[in-house]
Amino acid sequence: HLRVLHPTPLGTDPASAACPDLPYDRLTPAHCLFDLVYNPAVTEFMKRGAARGARTCNGLAMLTGQAEAAWDIWNNG
Repeated sequence: HLRVLHPTPLGTDPASAACPDLPYDRLTPAHCLFDLVYNPAVTEFMKRGAARGARTCNGLAMLTGQAEAAWDIWNNG
């Protein structure tokens, strides 16, 4: 799978209609889109990719992983 990472705050609530300027018409099911935004859970970036058959994932797992790592550092230093 080809991967596309969206590491900007574009699409974050309340400006959820925004998304990166990409050639979405060139996306296929061979693409996997990772968005670091987690609010809303499904961003315009993800919607446009899914409409072309790409797999999508939001930033909630990254946020959770960072929180768990920070907790471990603070408590087990």
